[in-house]
Amino acid sequence: MMHDATRWLTASALGVALIVGATALAQATQEALDTQLATATQHAEFAMNADEHAAAVRHLGHVLNCIAGEGGEGFDGAWGHPCDGQGDGIMTDVAAHPQSADVMLVVEAAHALAMQGVQAESLGAVQAAAAGVRALLMVVADFGG
Repeated sequence: MMHDATRWLTASALGVALIVGATALAQATQEALDTQLATATQHAEFAMNADEHAAAVRHLGHVLNCIAGEGGEGFDGAWGHPCDGQGDGIMTDVAAHPQSADVMLVVEAAHALAMQGVQAESLGAVQAAAAGVRALLMVVADFGG
């Protein structure tokens, strides 16, 4: 009987440890996602307010890198990666989020618009794309990131 109680306590302790660990991991992922969203939104604003085409593309490239994450589609290290060390990329971190299905369509739209925006030939087109990407990222952040 004592043996069964010990097993139960061990199993219970393990269950609690797994729950606490999972909660801590979820919190860390949420914090990483929030940080990346803030950084990407800031760089979208930089792109929106840029006076030159090259600067606007570079900052929108920063946003694209934050969304895609290193190694993700469209990632280009030549632009710089302001989200380096903040998480695994917005797309990856949203996919790991419990409500990923609720916002993944919006993240994918931001990614696609950023990919098109960095290829735009006029300053106005890059700025407009950056404004759209910023708005989409704000929807993700407002929804719970």
